[in-house]
Amino acid sequence: MNKKKILTKINNEIDFNPECDGYILGFENFSVCFEKKFSLSEIRLAIKKYIDKEIFVALNRPIFNKEINDYKEALLKLDKLGLKGIIVGDIAALTYGLKTNLILDQMHLNNSYFTINHYYNNNVNGVILTNDITLDEINTIKENSNALLFKQGFGLSHLSTSVRKLTTNYLKFSKIKNADKYYFIKEPNKNDYYYIIEDDFGTHIFDSKVLNLSLYLDDLNVDYIIVDSFLIDKNKMETVYKAFSSFDKKFLVKLENEPNYTEGFINKKTIYKVKNNE
Repeated sequence: MNKKKILTKINNEIDFNPECDGYILGFENFSVCFEKKFSLSEIRLAIKKYIDKEIFVALNRPIFNKEINDYKEALLKLDKLGLKGIIVGDIAALTYGLKTNLILDQMHLNNSYFTINHYYNNNVNGVILTNDITLDEINTIKENSNALLFKQGFGLSHLSTSVRKLTTNYLKFSKIKNADKYYFIKEPNKNDYYYIIEDDFGTHIFDSKVLNLSLYLDDLNVDYIIVDSFLIDKNKMETVYKAFSSFDKKFLVKLENEPNYTEGFINKKTIYKVKNNE
């Protein structure tokens, strides 16, 4: 069995699961889609407390021109902490001479080993693969790249992000009082709906069905599997962590039988694809 390392995104205290191999922490002011974000001092404490775990910090949001200096300063401070890796979305980080391993997270763009190898040859140690590709495509990337591969194995799939305040504008235009923390987009004449989350940096849309690749742990040829509890009932996460960390069949079966889970694109044929460099 090719056992991968399991990382949990820290949204609350339960996500510091002792059976997992490491943790991904959101960084205040520079992370999106985390229910909890850490200050520099809190990250230092986490490194000392969880000395046996691999600690990654994510700066995964779009960076604006006026923020470049603050972004660089934040990265240089993180670079001194001895982290296992820093996850970045803005490739300006590649020019700062950081010693810490850089993991590139471009949401929907890391889907080709040609691109991944280009970044690998330019100071990127690993990439977080998009959820929009199949099992065969993931394994083909691994066969043709030396970069470390990270893949979300459980959690809500990110669909899109806009820097516009879409929810605020809609509520204002419709004269609806803004009282709820989360809203939903529903497809006409269907039961499908999507989470729409607004924060200080824009609007984020997520699938309402939870991506669950627990049955593919043996088949996925990646280095790290990411488990994300963002917007998910925390009472379910203990079973999830046991299934992913131990590969225990009784927990895997329990997960498989849960409603509202999806395998995403893992077994869907890619229809629209550039061929022969056309």
